[in-house]
Amino acid sequence: MRRAIQFLFGQFVPQCRHRIDKHFDDYYVLQYMDGGVIELRIDAGTYPLRGRWFWSSYPGPRIRFHAAPPGKTWVHRYLAFRGPAVKQWMSAGLFPVAPQQPAPGADYSGRFDDLLELSRRTDRWGLARGALLLETILVELAEARAKPHAVPAWLETGLAKITSAGAEIDYDELATEAGMSARTFRRRFAAALGTSPRSYAIACRVGHARHLLGATDLPIKSIAQQLGYRDVFFFSRQFTRLTGMSPAAYRRTKDA
Repeated sequence: MRRAIQFLFGQFVPQCRHRIDKHFDDYYVLQYMDGGVIELRIDAGTYPLRGRWFWSSYPGPRIRFHAAPPGKTWVHRYLAFRGPAVKQWMSAGLFPVAPQQPAPGADYSGRFDDLLELSRRTDRWGLARGALLLETILVELAEARAKPHAVPAWLETGLAKITSAGAEIDYDELATEAGMSARTFRRRFAAALGTSPRSYAIACRVGHARHLLGATDLPIKSIAQQLGYRDVFFFSRQFTRLTGMSPAAYRRTKDA
C-alpha cells in the first residue's frame, strides 16, 4: 500500500504569501502551518487559524486560504501526492484532515521537513520511507481525533454568543461568566481555537456577511446593521481587510 503513492511536489515556505483559491482536480495535499495567521475556507466553512494547524486540500470542494491580519505571511509546509493508497486512507478515515491542531507541545516542522526531503528522492527505499512517514503522520492525527475531548462549558457558552449574528459582544462579561480574568479568557480561548475571541468574532461576522451578500439582495447598509455594525464604513473596512475586496465587489463576483 505504501508504494502506491506518487509524490508530486512540496515545499517549505518560511514567509508564505500565497493566496490559494481553487478546486483541486486529481491530486491531494497535506498542509501544515506552524506560525502566523490565516483564513481558511472550505466551501462554505470558514476557519480562522493561528499557530500550528494541519488541513487537507483534495478534489471536490472549493478551497481558499491566505494570510489574515495582523500578519501578512505565515510559515507553511505542504506536500502534494496521489495514488491508490489515498483511497485506502480515505476509507480508513485518515484523509482528508479537517483543520486540526497538533497535540499541545507537538511540533511537526522537523518531521515534515524529513518528509519533504524523502519525497524528492528517486530511489525505491527513499520513496518507501517517505510514504511510511506520511502515513504515520496521518495515523497520529486520526488517533488524536478519536480521543474524546468534550468542549468545556465556558467555551461552548462563549462560542454561542460570539457566533450569533448581530449580537453585541462584551468580552469582559464573557470572561466573568467563565470565571476567569479577561486575560486568562483570551489566552485559553486562543489555545483552544488558535485565534483571539475578537478575531474569531470578526471572522464569523464576515462569514455571515458573505452569505447575505451572495444569497440576498439586501442593501449593504442593512446587512451591516443585521450584523451589529453601527457604521457601514467600518463594516466595509473590516470586510475588505479579511477578504481582500469590498462588500460591493464581493457581491458582483456572486452575480457574475
